[in-house]
Amino acid sequence: MKFIYLIILICIICLSKIAFAQIIAVVNIQSLINDNSYYKEIINDMENNQVEYLKKFELTEKELNKKLKDLEQSKLILNEIEINSQIDIYNKELADFTLTVEKFNLHYQNQVINIKQIILKEIFIILEKYAIENQIDLILDSASYLIASNSIDITDKIKDKLQDINLKLEYSNFEKN
Repeated sequence: MKFIYLIILICIICLSKIAFAQIIAVVNIQSLINDNSYYKEIINDMENNQVEYLKKFELTEKELNKKLKDLEQSKLILNEIEINSQIDIYNKELADFTLTVEKFNLHYQNQVINIKQIILKEIFIILEKYAIENQIDLILDSASYLIASNSIDITDKIKDKLQDINLKLEYSNFEKN
């Protein structure tokens, strides 16, 4: 009989821990990053910086198109060796231009990724402090669930705390090698 009471007591103790509800919160990480004023400012600055390069790329593209038209017209005048030489020169210039544009795009993609990682690190620090202060057991990203109550969404609270931090976000300009 004592053995049965012991088993019941153990079951009650084990089940009582399970019976207590876990405190869960939800946060929209993407919104925190995209709506951050420091992020918006640096992205705007980066886009303004790219305008100069984009104008140069447009001019180079127009020059390459003009060279291609000239090459097409000169096929009637030049012999095969001269045409092949001109085609080789054009193809090299086009390949160099394409490579430069690819490097440009990759450079700025990497800059944006680095900036987002800096903001994400700050968000994680804020979330960790918030979870400890409010005894939250689990915080989910809004991309990790389908439906949740708005009462557990802490995005606005974290957004306010993130705005209070003076983020020093930087990027490097594209340098053609």
